[in-house]
Amino acid sequence: MRRWATLLLAALHASTAAAAEWTLPELMQALATVPASQARFTETRHMAVLQAPLVLSGQLAYIRPDQLEKHVLSPYDERSRIRGATVTVENRTRKTTRMLSLGSAPAALALVESLRATLAGDLAALERHYSVRFAGTRDDWVITLAPRAGDLASAITAVRLAGSATRLTLFEVVESGGDRSTMTISEHKP
Repeated sequence: MRRWATLLLAALHASTAAAAEWTLPELMQALATVPASQARFTETRHMAVLQAPLVLSGQLAYIRPDQLEKHVLSPYDERSRIRGATVTVENRTRKTTRMLSLGSAPAALALVESLRATLAGDLAALERHYSVRFAGTRDDWVITLAPRAGDLASAITAVRLAGSATRLTLFEVVESGGDRSTMTISEHKP
């Protein structure tokens, strides 16, 4: 009887472990179903030129297929909007607005795509610019991106994204010179 119970428990554990496993295509398919999302963020930038880390906080928004918005609320007020290949940066503290084209900056476009393609569930777009590694389960996953070549590879060592189900909880960029930016993301509470 004891052996039977042990076998039953082992079978239950194996089926639970198999159910918890998740593949990158399954994650991308789940992310592709999210039409829009909003979140709060805290970003810590560690830069050699700064005596102490710079900490930013604010709100993030994503609207399918290609719109991202980052609204820094502290320590200054700045809103960055990306629609397609156009970036608009409105610094309300300094009362300035500028527009940039990602088409003229391939490395910047690839970095934006690391976040945008992940949120869109677009694995092909990620693989255009990065070697993609995936680990984890449905409730605790990590994607590690290594730039393939070009200006991006000379500037960025790795991009790491982590999350749970279809929620992104971490976006980290490690630069070749040692600087890094770590953004923790939490649910938006209006």
